[in-house]
Amino acid sequence: MNCRDTTAVTRWFLDYEDHIRKALRTRLSRVEEVDDLAQEVFLRLLRVPQPALVENPQAYVYRIALNIAQEWRQRAAQSLDHTATLDTLEAHEDPARETSALEQDAFIMQRLRTLPIAQRTAVILHVIEDMTCEQVADHMGTTRRAVKHYIANAYAALRCPAAAGEGAVCRPQALS
Repeated sequence: MNCRDTTAVTRWFLDYEDHIRKALRTRLSRVEEVDDLAQEVFLRLLRVPQPALVENPQAYVYRIALNIAQEWRQRAAQSLDHTATLDTLEAHEDPARETSALEQDAFIMQRLRTLPIAQRTAVILHVIEDMTCEQVADHMGTTRRAVKHYIANAYAALRCPAAAGEGAVCRPQALS
């Protein structure tokens, strides 16, 4: 584009800027977007390959502004409302607490792997799978009393490492 062409489209924009802004204001829900869209109109005018071929510059500029407003509305309708998304975020999230909980869960899972298979199975089915003692007994092919015994011994064994870390000797007691 030569210098004369740039001058022509710049003149068009300046001559019809008030009309462009008024047209955009009437078509947009947010007035603060008018400046951005007016700038987009000017940028599109600068890309006109042969301004000399435009017979009616006012109609041409106005049509560009209307097209841009329509595109903007379509994009806005398809985009998410970020303010609503931000409002739904929980403000009380604590990364340190979450990390601590994850570490604790990993520690418990590691400790579960050290339990005898019957105790481990009973605890996993009862606590993680949320089965009743009767359901666990049916699943394992044993009695309800045996399941309670497995769970009690597993809990005692899982509590033991914390005490043992402080130098205490831990011996799980059989609960009947």
